[in-house]
Amino acid sequence: MYKEQDIYLKDNTLTVKKDVYPLSKILTIEAKELRLKDQIIRILCISLAVSVVGWAFLPIVGPVLMLIGALFAILTSKKYELRAEFSGTDESGDHWAPLARGRRAEEFALFKTIVESINQ
Repeated sequence: MYKEQDIYLKDNTLTVKKDVYPLSKILTIEAKELRLKDQIIRILCISLAVSVVGWAFLPIVGPVLMLIGALFAILTSKKYELRAEFSGTDESGDHWAPLARGRRAEEFALFKTIVESINQ
């Protein structure tokens, strides 16, 4: 669970626990409530990534690893996310990255507060 001392702004940097992000690199920041579509995509991606290992070495365990990956994704799912769009430093372009994820409404309120203070 994130608290106010875990996420704060100081000297044109955003600090999330031990990670420091310079505001000059952040193009856009938003607090997002993850919907069912977002959760299903995450579950599918994690289960497929885990099952690929099984299919590569021993095809019979691929489906079992897929179920284990899906279960892991379900157990570690979060409802709220603080994410930022960073400017690309190479030809790959700009990209979104999650900075923090939480399950409680208090965390979502903290994420919104950070977004409002940055956007001012």
